[in-house]
Amino acid sequence: MKKIKLYLLNFVILPLVLVLSTELVERGSFVSALNWPFLYPAEFFVSCLLVLGLLSIFMAVTNNQEISFFVVLTISLLFALVSNTKQKFLGEPLLPYDFILSKETTDIINYFSSFINTKIILFLGLLVLLGVVLFRYLPLNKHRVKYSVLERIVLLLLSLIIFSSISSGSPLPLKEKFALQSITWDQKLNSSRNGLLLSFLTNLQWLSVEQPVDYNQGRITHIVNKSTGTDGAIPATGSPAVKPNIIIVMNEAFWDPGLLPGISFNQDPLPFFHSLQNKHSAGSLLVPVFGGGTVNTEFEVLTGHSTHFLPGGSIAYAQYVRKPVESLASILTGQGYTATAIHSYHNWFYRRDQVFRNFGFAKFISGEFFVEPELKRYYISDREVSRLIIEESQKTTGPFFVFAVTMQNHGPYVIGYGDQAKIKVQGDLSPEAKSIVETYARGVAEADQALQILVEHFQKSKQPTIIVFFGDHLPALGEDYQVYREIGFYQQDNTYEEYQRMHTVPLVIWSNYLPRVPGLKLNSSFLGPYLLQQAGLKGSFYTDYLFSLWQKKPFFPGRSYYRAAGIDDKYLEDYRLLQYDLLFGQNYLAQGKPAPIMQEGYFLGKEKMRIESAHFWEEEKAKQGKGKLEISGKNFTPACQVYLNEKPQKTTFVDENHLTIAASEKILTQLKNLTIQVKLGDSLQNIIAESNCVLLSEMLK
Repeated sequence: MKKIKLYLLNFVILPLVLVLSTELVERGSFVSALNWPFLYPAEFFVSCLLVLGLLSIFMAVTNNQEISFFVVLTISLLFALVSNTKQKFLGEPLLPYDFILSKETTDIINYFSSFINTKIILFLGLLVLLGVVLFRYLPLNKHRVKYSVLERIVLLLLSLIIFSSISSGSPLPLKEKFALQSITWDQKLNSSRNGLLLSFLTNLQWLSVEQPVDYNQGRITHIVNKSTGTDGAIPATGSPAVKPNIIIVMNEAFWDPGLLPGISFNQDPLPFFHSLQNKHSAGSLLVPVFGGGTVNTEFEVLTGHSTHFLPGGSIAYAQYVRKPVESLASILTGQGYTATAIHSYHNWFYRRDQVFRNFGFAKFISGEFFVEPELKRYYISDREVSRLIIEESQKTTGPFFVFAVTMQNHGPYVIGYGDQAKIKVQGDLSPEAKSIVETYARGVAEADQALQILVEHFQKSKQPTIIVFFGDHLPALGEDYQVYREIGFYQQDNTYEEYQRMHTVPLVIWSNYLPRVPGLKLNSSFLGPYLLQQAGLKGSFYTDYLFSLWQKKPFFPGRSYYRAAGIDDKYLEDYRLLQYDLLFGQNYLAQGKPAPIMQEGYFLGKEKMRIESAHFWEEEKAKQGKGKLEISGKNFTPACQVYLNEKPQKTTFVDENHLTIAASEKILTQLKNLTIQVKLGDSLQNIIAESNCVLLSEMLK
């Protein structure tokens, strides 16, 4: 009888308590957590089995019910708390991909640390305290029963059977029996239906992409033959003889706050952008993300691939761009362009340092290479990015392609500019919401000024130039869509119209030679093919195919909205297969002769650092250990360090051409044996750039 009670407690009551506690914290609602078992009883039951599997492992290892319960409770509640916070700001739950992006996740958490406040910590503490109180009155202390070795082995086997049956359907066909469905194209819906723990487990299988059943060389050949017939891509509108300079600026969270209903501003935050909309090609861009996930939009624009064909919540940069991938950079480089990527943040963020190499860029200028830049809200300002683009254009011979990603207007917007807001908002908003909107409006106003600097410079140029400007996603204006909810812009009604509102950003294409095209509508994955066609530049079969697809259907949303958008699943099947072929398959499109993509001389920085000479100052004092050594060269930054015989020295930055270190008598006596080199490290202490390594004696003037 004693063991029966214990089994009932361990295998029924504790899993129920753990699952419901986890869902309560993750959902942040008693009603939602308690309704879930009745709405989705099968998913609830399997989630309890999953927790039972976790408990079984710990009970088999520790042979202690108390320790097992609290370990699983702590892990589950921690997952739930992080997932709840992530959903409020980025609109999706905690996913396996977040652990692959450990550096990025840690960095992002720093920005939202102000929300991990006393209230949330107290809430978590109360939940743990509740668990302790409940556990104190459970009959474990009085009636504890130790498991035998055989029973512990059975517990391990039980957990193995549970996990295997849930993830693969073997040996028990739980997936088929309960019709479990992993909704990979909408992770928020997936978590709401399956629960946090079950959806997390089922997402593990999508860390790699399975080959479509109908993928083969014959099918790809059929698509090519069909597409190059009478229904092939329409010829480019521009002149093939023209090779314009192309600048794409993806501005962080850029959107028009004037689209918020029921509020007004004391001045237009975007006067220059609005003037361009009236005089140049402009329209709207449907992007795959809201509030975050910048690199998903970036990936679509540069490659033409759609993240809708990838597992929901996945990050292509982190998981899939592990080999050369055709992009705008590689296509334009093949036509004589110099391709430069710019991002005013860490080089390692979302693996951009490696991804841009695989995309075919010649170089990547990350935040580490900005010299004493203007900072706004702890980020490098948008104006600095515009100045750098201009600087790069002035030293490039021949046509150039620049893809730039800014950072100034990154959330959260509770972090202001530290001065009185120049832009004021009027309307029915709470004081907190008004402050958020004013901070955001100030940011886009400065983005507007940065765009003006860029356009006005190239207006004076005689070279044909195209500047494309857009945002990566709408801003996350407050916790849990606060601003959008207060004014009724977002009501969580899951309609296609609301999806479009929350995923559409304004787009402008300025050019000093192309005619105006108003009312543009583009998916972000169609922007590159459209740009190539308008510029009259040669693309690839894939970009031509996407251009023809855009002509028939300029917008296509996530799979959940296909029916509302009038899209048949089969309509995009060829697109999905071509993308698989290029990203994961055998590259049948290349017919065994893929074009070269990666640039042999790819590097990080404006130009490669170089030491040209060295000079001792105050040589008499140097003998007493008080002199200094000045190193002259090119492309130094404030974070550079001088290395003598591979040992770092305390270094003073003078300017981009000069560094100094303390000089001692020891240096003077060992000149013949000392090597000197300049290196630049990033925030992860990785060396990302270094100069030539030479003998100091050869460099002294």
